[in-house]
Amino acid sequence: MPKALKVFNSIFVPITLVILVGFKPIELQKTTTKNMQYEIGYKRVDRVEALEKFLTKYHSPLKGNAKTFVEVADKYGIDYKLLPAIACMESTCGKALIEGTYNPFGWGIYGNSYIAFDSYDHAIEIVGKGIHKNYISKGFDTIVEIAPIYTPPNSKNWARGVQWFSNEIDSSADKI
Repeated sequence: MPKALKVFNSIFVPITLVILVGFKPIELQKTTTKNMQYEIGYKRVDRVEALEKFLTKYHSPLKGNAKTFVEVADKYGIDYKLLPAIACMESTCGKALIEGTYNPFGWGIYGNSYIAFDSYDHAIEIVGKGIHKNYISKGFDTIVEIAPIYTPPNSKNWARGVQWFSNEIDSSADKI
């Protein structure tokens, strides 16, 4: 068999088989509201526990709201790490915010104007709903796509920071 034909067969035949036979991508993440868990590869992780561990590491007053973060994320089709990561970027994980506002997200804060919530759970629900309505449902479903709209003056640094906190949550989940 000529050398060119061998090279052709070694490349073309396997690719053709993959295309013809098809393949099913591996599901890396399965979510269920009931058990608050998802899979990282082969390992099941309790998302509430992962958030509690992460928020404890940062001495966050939001630790007690970990379950609400997961429930709201499931309700609105948001990555469960997004809201806590935004809260950590905007208010040092809920430690630096306007007193009495329960607004760790910087949601609706412009100059001297701000939005206050009744509780952290209330803030998580309203901001989760707003993220879904104003971003996710319009196709802006990554941190990089959300950043220029959420915080136009400094979107690149904001996106890097939110992504860093999201990665830290993953790291906490890996250690459970």
